[in-house]
Amino acid sequence: MPLSQNPLSQNPLSQNPLSQNTVTSIISNARLRPFHYGVVALCSLLMIIDGYDMVSYGTVIVHLMDEWNMDPVTAGTLGSAALVGMLIGGLFVAPLADRYGRRPLMLICVTVASVASFSCAFAGAPAQLGILRLVVGVSLGALVPNFTALIAELAPRTSKALLVTFVSSFYSVGGIAAAVFAINVEPLWTWRGVFYVAGLPLLLLPVLLRYLPESPEFLAINGRQDKLEAVLSKVDPGRDLSDVVATPRPEARKAPVAQLFTNGNALNSFLIWVFFAMCMLLSYGLNTWLPKLMQTAGYALSSALWTLVVLNLGGIAGAIFGGWLADRWSYRNTLITYFSLASLSLVGLSFDPAAALLNVLLFVAGAATIGALAIIHAFAVEFYPTEVRSTGVGWAAGMGRIGAIGGPTLGGALLALHLPFQQNFLAVAVPGVVGAVAVAIVAKRKFRSPRTESAAPSPALAS
Repeated sequence: MPLSQNPLSQNPLSQNPLSQNTVTSIISNARLRPFHYGVVALCSLLMIIDGYDMVSYGTVIVHLMDEWNMDPVTAGTLGSAALVGMLIGGLFVAPLADRYGRRPLMLICVTVASVASFSCAFAGAPAQLGILRLVVGVSLGALVPNFTALIAELAPRTSKALLVTFVSSFYSVGGIAAAVFAINVEPLWTWRGVFYVAGLPLLLLPVLLRYLPESPEFLAINGRQDKLEAVLSKVDPGRDLSDVVATPRPEARKAPVAQLFTNGNALNSFLIWVFFAMCMLLSYGLNTWLPKLMQTAGYALSSALWTLVVLNLGGIAGAIFGGWLADRWSYRNTLITYFSLASLSLVGLSFDPAAALLNVLLFVAGAATIGALAIIHAFAVEFYPTEVRSTGVGWAAGMGRIGAIGGPTLGGALLALHLPFQQNFLAVAVPGVVGAVAVAIVAKRKFRSPRTESAAPSPALAS
């Protein structure tokens, strides 16, 4: 059946307003089972790949500047290549999953990202490396919003934020792996060894082909009943699926992207983009330039690289705790707290504290910045409904890449100015304040679909 047709009026899963056996009700009321843990494990591995590929450049930047005689501005611009790619991938590739499905797009993206990242090891000039990093970014920019959305669509209602942020926390595991490999591999294989390792995810493809499921709502909307029942039988074994229907949703008369701005959604969408951008500026800026900043403060390269490990360890703790907190408090209040802590910890770092306090502040900065990165994805997944979720999350993450692109570029510009150590960190603290303000004024209501007169406040989003 062509995907351009309206499947809800032509398939066995056509909506029955009298039925309570909807896809959403089955998944929301289920309890966590081995199937959920398996999908979480697979998506966590995908997030590790994202974290490794994105942080890897920050671990080799010092060597690249020496070998290719690059100034800080050029190095920062090269560092932004993958982030420009993520912008393109989030805006134009991720939404394809709303039409063709999450699973096939994710499989293609992880393959392309791994091949391109491995190929970076053979780059002989900045231009070659920049093109390959751009391809890596496009693939990851489409991959991350879709496996984040998949987790949300399979998670029970009481565990949704925790599972999404738990998976997102593995970005930091990838970042730690990149730093640890850099410390141990670069002396043996030079900086190219960091990218040799980036080809290992290709070994994961057979496992993904065998076990990665498709979105249940996508299967329902497109009339794929056999596959839908196969997935739901794992979500809730023993459940009667004879009368299961797609979750009732208003007919979408406009293009998915247009829905982000109509029916009173424009302000919220814009504000989500702002705090995505501020969060990514902080996260990617620190992961790219922290070792170099610490080196300028007098630290040896190995010690400077270790600060990335501490930063990303904080990111793991911050993401998991933030998911737990958001389930019990609200995304809005949790994010305001995290953005505020990010600014305060970075201001504290500007005073060049003693080693013990330095590590504490780095841990808090990682928890607040990288942790917030996990929570904002969960926020966007909760805010946008299934029919525009990949588009909404993809555009939010894609527009956020403007901030991510600005992070390495801003760091390079600051280093080129030869500012005192204190002023560098004070400048980096500003985006945290902007992010907190943007979150604070987000309207306390959910996304409005076409022909929806009003939308009730969401406890998970509002305070």
